[in-house]
Amino acid sequence: MTSEENVAEKSDAPSPNVQTMEKIPEEGVEETSSAPPGDQKPLSRPVDMQLGKCRWVRLLDNITYIACGVVLRKAECGDGLDVLLVQEAKKNCRGKWYLPAGRVEPGETIENAVRRELKEESGFTCSTDELICLQVKGSGWYRFVYSCTIQKGSLKTEPDEESLAAQWFGIEQVRNKEVTLRSSDILKIIDEAVRYREWKSKVNEADLHPPIQIVNENQPGLFVEFMMVKRSIDLSKTEVLVHRSIKTEEQLASAKDAFPTVEFGFEYFFPMVVSKCYRHLIEEGPNVLEAPSGVVSVACLPSPVESLSHGLRVRLFCQHKKSQRKSNLIDPNRYHWLQVNAPEVLAKFHLKTDQFKVALHML
Repeated sequence: MTSEENVAEKSDAPSPNVQTMEKIPEEGVEETSSAPPGDQKPLSRPVDMQLGKCRWVRLLDNITYIACGVVLRKAECGDGLDVLLVQEAKKNCRGKWYLPAGRVEPGETIENAVRRELKEESGFTCSTDELICLQVKGSGWYRFVYSCTIQKGSLKTEPDEESLAAQWFGIEQVRNKEVTLRSSDILKIIDEAVRYREWKSKVNEADLHPPIQIVNENQPGLFVEFMMVKRSIDLSKTEVLVHRSIKTEEQLASAKDAFPTVEFGFEYFFPMVVSKCYRHLIEEGPNVLEAPSGVVSVACLPSPVESLSHGLRVRLFCQHKKSQRKSNLIDPNRYHWLQVNAPEVLAKFHLKTDQFKVALHML
């Protein structure tokens, strides 16, 4: 495992001279990029909002992706759960314990990186079952956390440069600081893995919907789609904020660009992007909307190595506060609230209340 320390974010664009957000016209605007032709897929609709722009995105040059896998099992003695940890071999944290994790290497997918790290550090070959958490720091560091299942292998006992060993620990041991951890930041991740395991144990197999997996598509920059959701108090009515051109549930189900979208540069930290876009879309946005609580979809492919389109596109789940029923749109000619009733459409966008929500942690 290579060092997981943050790569300094290199802002490849000059600091913005204007602090206001640029609004992109609905029509008549062509999207441009300095990425080589054929290195990206053009968007069918220009982005709605612009906060800077990445002229290029390349893994380990100006962006870092961390792959992390969590494996849980029933405790061999008593109740509770065990978690698989690995003992660090790096000088600055040698001998301390952590989850199997490391940098994604250029040329591999996120899921392949998770499986590679697990194999190298723990000795187990595992499946990547479902993305359970996305953590964001600044604008150029992202950790993708998967719940994983062991397929074959045995605990690593021979030390090497990747790790010294692997071992099962009771989750309560870890929470009670009976294990010397490299960092306590994994406690939140372990909690998310427990939440996922408990959710899956309560859902009938026939009722399971396809899990959220990363779409392996090159992205020429950094993009966030805002899926803003408004529900009635009794949860009988669900509405989402979409473009005016999306008039029916059928159109919503088939469209790739239904939601308000922003492109941003490295000079804007992720929470700042969210805050500015909230204010741009809805009057008193931060007072009307909860902070993004989940991730609905992710598109990212840091391959091939020479590509300049190692960016990502994230669709966020943004819940309208139930206590704030009034929400005036800044531009009602551009967006509107669309009611969603069809079970298959609700499931497609992970809007059903019994579906697992991939957590978003803005660090």
